[in-house]
Amino acid sequence: MTIRDDNTLGDAPLETVALWVSAVRTMDGDVLAPVMVRLRRTWSRESLKPVEAAVEARRAELESH
Repeated sequence: MTIRDDNTLGDAPLETVALWVSAVRTMDGDVLAPVMVRLRRTWSRESLKPVEAAVEARRAELESH
């Protein structure tokens, strides 16, 4: 568990992170950044690392097409 030193709710639930990772795989490029901004305002950055990795992979995928 991440120790909070900000105004987030703490760690995002693992099941929810898995859903976000799945959702990111089909998002348009213009949606990725706003989604991450909103998630970072709510949840600890440490718990969002899988989502951030999925966002980077999706961006790379979109750039290659």
